Amino acid sequence: EEVTESDDEDNLSSVLHQRAKMPWRACGKYLSAAGILLLPLLLLSQLLKHTVMVAIDYCLALWTEHAISVKIEPETRNCSQCMEFDHSPYSKVFSVLCCLGIVLCLVTSIAVEWTGLKVTKKLHSSLLNKIILAPMRFFETTPLGSILNRFSADCNTIDQHIPATLECLSRSTLLCVSALAVISYVTPMFLIALVPLAIMCYFIQKYFRVASRDLQQLDDSTQLPLLSHFSETVEGLTTIRAF
Repeated sequence: EEVTESDDEDNLSSVLHQRAKMPWRACGKYLSAAGILLLPLLLLSQLLKHTVMVAIDYCLALWTEHAISVKIEPETRNCSQCMEFDHSPYSKVFSVLCCLGIVLCLVTSIAVEWTGLKVTKKLHSSLLNKIILAPMRFFETTPLGSILNRFSADCNTIDQHIPATLECLSRSTLLCVSALAVISYVTPMFLIALVPLAIMCYFIQKYFRVASRDLQQLDDSTQLPLLSHFSETVEGLTTIRAF
């Protein structure tokens, strides 16, 4: 009995240690499951959307600057006749850019959900095929809670959390890059302060990733024994009823 318990603990610890790692090939497998067309469509729609957003901000700033300069110029020259500023060209361009931004936001949302749905179907089918075709030794050495956790909690994460997180990651990355590019173009001295800020952000995310990974491992360590106990209890009901 002691040997059996130690073997179960070793299997459980190996499963948790494997889940604590985050290899890059797992990310590549998730992205490659989206297909050849969906992933470039997602990236292209995100790039176009943020390009339009930067163009909207630039157009609004240009519109405001010209309107203020036209209003202040007669006052500085003491002119009696004030020039009327024509807002129609700026308003038309601004309206077109806003409509294009709305359309691109819709396209991006559809691409994200479509990508998540396709990846979910492909990964679930691959997981189910591997479980069905697995040898009997796999079921004898692998905790049953680990298999149930793959089909319940992990599939739920792939279905609901990863597509939204992927969209948020790409949006935040492009927003940061565009904001840094604009600030660096307007104020080149910002590049000097950017280096220590980047180093500080790197160490912050490094500590955050370690804490997040440990928290995920703790969550798995509480789920796997519970699922194993539940499944074994359900399987033992027939024996209890028979006696």
